[in-house]
Amino acid sequence: MHKAQNHIVLSDEELFRLIDATIHRERLYADPTLQRGDIMKRYGLRRQHLNEILNTYAGGQGFPSYINTMRLEEAVILMKEKPGMSLSEIAEAVGFSLPNFRIQFKKRYGVNPIDFRIAQQAR
Repeated sequence: MHKAQNHIVLSDEELFRLIDATIHRERLYADPTLQRGDIMKRYGLRRQHLNEILNTYAGGQGFPSYINTMRLEEAVILMKEKPGMSLSEIAEAVGFSLPNFRIQFKKRYGVNPIDFRIAQQAR
């Protein structure tokens, strides 16, 4: 159980849902300077506790992978819904530099973002 700032006691699962919802709703993942410490401070968590929560409820991901997953998922949506956006604009919109976006995208999806986009447009 975690005691939030407003003194409501939350289970780790509830806390994860709150953190996850906040990161999505406020698009915190799109901030390239977002750090684990920002989330720890906001929710009054120790590093180990945040790591345990993510390990349990975010599929075993650490903080950087968890945030990159959100960024990449949003990038895929943008590539599908906004074909006029350049890859550079998409990378920036989701919190990546273009070189890191290319690396992370290929690592996750097994294809570079340009080839992904071409395949999407061919559908």
